Amino acid sequence: MIENNICLLTDSYKITHHYFYPKGTEKIYSYLENRTGAEFNKTIFYGLQYILKKYLVGDIVTEEKVEEANEIMKVHLGDGIFNYDDWMYIARELDGKLPIEIKAVPEGTPVNVSNVLMTVENTDKRCFWLTNYLEPLLQQVWYPSTVATLSAEVKKLCDFYLDVTGSSKDNLPFMLHDFGYRGASSTESAKLCSSAHLLSFAGTDTLVALTVPPNYYNTPEIEGFSVQATEHSVMTSQGPDNELNQAINVVRSAHDGVLSMVIDSYDYKNFLRNACFDGYQLNNEIKKFLDRKEGNKIVFRPDSGEPVSTTLDCLEII
Repeated sequence: MIENNICLLTDSYKITHHYFYPKGTEKIYSYLENRTGAEFNKTIFYGLQYILKKYLVGDIVTEEKVEEANEIMKVHLGDGIFNYDDWMYIARELDGKLPIEIKAVPEGTPVNVSNVLMTVENTDKRCFWLTNYLEPLLQQVWYPSTVATLSAEVKKLCDFYLDVTGSSKDNLPFMLHDFGYRGASSTESAKLCSSAHLLSFAGTDTLVALTVPPNYYNTPEIEGFSVQATEHSVMTSQGPDNELNQAINVVRSAHDGVLSMVIDSYDYKNFLRNACFDGYQLNNEIKKFLDRKEGNKIVFRPDSGEPVSTTLDCLEII
C-alpha cells in the first residue's frame, strides 16, 4: 500500500459526502476556531505549515493512488461509493494538485477564543466536496496548538513569580524542559509538538524536534538546546555502596558546560551532603569542575518525592 495516500487521509464517512451535498453545490467554505470553554482565553496557533508541506503541497494526487483508494473502498464501504471520477479529474486535469485555498493567522499568534484560526475553501467548483474531506488531517493542528498554548502559559507563570521574588530572568527560556519523546504517541507527534514547545522555551531533549524548523519553517538555526546529564542507570552502575565513586567518575568525565546529575537513586540527602560539604571527595571534584572553565555548572536533580518539600530539603542542605 502507498504510504500517505491523500485519498485515504480522511474519515471513512467523508468518502460518502460527495453525493450527499445538494445538487448544484459549487463552493464549500469552512473554518476552524478555538471554542469557548477552553482552559485559557487565548490559543497559540501552530502546526499548519508542517501539515501543508508534508501532506498537501505539490502534485500529490496520482492515478496510482486513486486506483488504490478505489479498490480499498470497494471492500471497506462498498462498490461505487468512492469518488473515483473527481479524484481522477484532480490527478489528470489538475496535475495532481489539490484545488484548495487555505488562509490562516500567522503561526505562533495568540488568538482569543471564538475567533477563526484558519479557513478552507475549494477553488474548483467540481471539487466542492474536497473542502471538508481534508478536515481530519487539518484538524491535527489541535495537538501542536495545545502544546504551544500550554507552554506559553507556563512561561507566563514563571515570569510572574520571577517578578514576585525579584529573581533574575536570565534562565527563563530554560525553566520548562521538554522530555516528551517517550510519552508521545509517535515520532511525528513528538517532533511536531516539541517544536511547538520551542516557541516559548529553548530547552528540549526531544532531538527529532530540531528537524522541524529547518525543514518546514525556513529556520536554519538550531532552536532547541540541552545539556549533558545522567540517568539512574548511570548513577547506579557501580551499585549502592559505590554511588559516590560513580558520581566522582561522572564529574571527572564530564565535558565543560552544564552537567545535570540525578541524585535520588538511593538517598538524595546523603548525596548532597557529600556533594556540598567541604573536605568530601565528591565536593572537591565538583569544585575542580567548576573552576576548570568559567560558566561550568552542575545541576543536582532530585527526580522523585513531593516537589515542594523535597526542594526545600535540598536547599537547606546546600
